[in-house]
Amino acid sequence: MPLQLNAATRIVFAGDSITDCDRAADAEHVGFGYVRLVRDWLRAGHPANAPVVINVGVSGNKVTDLAARWAADVIAHGPDVVSVMIGINDVWHGLMPHLQGVPVEQYIETYRQMLTELRAQRPACRLVLCEPSVISAPAARDGNERLAPYVRAVNDLAQDLLADAVVRLHDVFRRAEQVRPDIEWTIDGVHPTSSGHALLAKTWLDATDLS
Repeated sequence: MPLQLNAATRIVFAGDSITDCDRAADAEHVGFGYVRLVRDWLRAGHPANAPVVINVGVSGNKVTDLAARWAADVIAHGPDVVSVMIGINDVWHGLMPHLQGVPVEQYIETYRQMLTELRAQRPACRLVLCEPSVISAPAARDGNERLAPYVRAVNDLAQDLLADAVVRLHDVFRRAEQVRPDIEWTIDGVHPTSSGHALLAKTWLDATDLS
């Protein structure tokens, strides 16, 4: 990197509930999580160059759901930067009897197709890929072990597609849980608390050299 931003830059954040963070209830439609924190930091740090931030996260999404709306919800915004965080539900849903996950091979293939389409239609668009964070207890006892191949897949895709930044969230969250178990980083082992969203935002800003 670093990303070069100005007031006309359009950053689209795509993902699941962690990105969504109740944006439908927010008058500004950016939600109440890390996307808002990133936007506000960029505004406070460089008001003249603060970009347009667009949140298109949808709660419950897996990579297959995101792929189905990719053209309409991401590419149609004419983004200059796209940040993607997807993968938690692809694993977590597979650990629940009434839901279905996405096998890692399908996850990789679908994710690659999305990014290839973006590269074809928006060749100058900068790409930020975020690792899925954690599936810790009480969400699932072996959730993080099941998540590990998906974390590796994001890093491999970032290398193959020449992403501009990789936001390495998985180890950051696991380390925070180990170092400060007295702090609640997630509500349920998956969805971040306010401290968790701050950790996510800081990691995103550091990875993109915008902190």
